[in-house]
Amino acid sequence: MNIENVVTDAKELCYAVAPAELSGSPLWVVPQTNLPPMLGRHTVCYGYTSPSLDMHLHHCFADWEGIRGPVIVIGNLNIERDFPERTYNKMLGTTLHELAHILERPSLFQPRGYNQQYIRAEAIRVAEAVSREEEGDGTTPPWTTHESRFMRIAYHLYFRARSLGYDVRADEVYSPERYGMSPAAKYASEIKAEASTLCAATFRQICSLTPPPAFKAVYEADQRSWINSQSQRQRMNNEFDITT
Repeated sequence: MNIENVVTDAKELCYAVAPAELSGSPLWVVPQTNLPPMLGRHTVCYGYTSPSLDMHLHHCFADWEGIRGPVIVIGNLNIERDFPERTYNKMLGTTLHELAHILERPSLFQPRGYNQQYIRAEAIRVAEAVSREEEGDGTTPPWTTHESRFMRIAYHLYFRARSLGYDVRADEVYSPERYGMSPAAKYASEIKAEASTLCAATFRQICSLTPPPAFKAVYEADQRSWINSQSQRQRMNNEFDITT
């Protein structure tokens, strides 16, 4: 697979599904194999982004002209390993996933001054964070960093991509079932009508509206289920907390 062709397709996809938000802004989609070891090459993620990633990685961009914009890193080696049958599709789905995070922000990137020493240290910390396997202890809610606002944006992007002919599945964009929540297909089905109606709306406009009741109900049911399971787990643990 020619990764540069994938990068080109991924960028075109982003501009196609979020034209209002990305118009006039540069956007970089970077495979992990294009990064130095200390700055993300060893990521364990399928993809990641952060508000200052362009400042961290701009020296890796052949077309950097000093104009800031959002950055998506694709864990191409990880995707090739875990999705051998749909590598290309998963890379595009991951691109949409990270684009949803970007669109969820107050701005496409974090406006700030450039301090080389500080930015360098921050870049290394980010790279270290995405290179660690996180073993959860079960106390962190599965929707952490992927709340309902994120999922709403992500599945709107999914439907826009599908309408343009891209072969991407909902669970290739975001798979809440990996975290014990309802399947992606269920969330997507409850957002489908809204996505069709608001296909030309900006994401700021979309997020200013009350979400579809059925979509909200699925999310809240997943929250209740996890909270109840935590209570049950705590009760089971407390049975062995005996003093005499």
